[in-house]
Amino acid sequence: MTDQSAATNDQVVAVDIRENKVYVSLANGRVIGNPLDWYPWLAQATPEQRANVEMYILSAYWPDLDDGIDVVEMLKGIPPRVIRAT
Repeated sequence: MTDQSAATNDQVVAVDIRENKVYVSLANGRVIGNPLDWYPWLAQATPEQRANVEMYILSAYWPDLDDGIDVVEMLKGIPPRVIRAT
């Protein structure tokens, strides 16, 4: 498998938010899910903001919210650290 085809397999093809979870589907058929409350910025977003998502290789980004989800971090199963402004 070439690097390009490996990257294509890791392309995010869908994001689904339901039942208080965020599910990310990859081109290779994997579906990864984590609790929505791990991403408070996404939990508090409007349906319109949630719908405006850009999908990339190994990530999903919400431009209206200026934040995103990294698939590698999701796979670790550890909640992302929240950096608070001081």
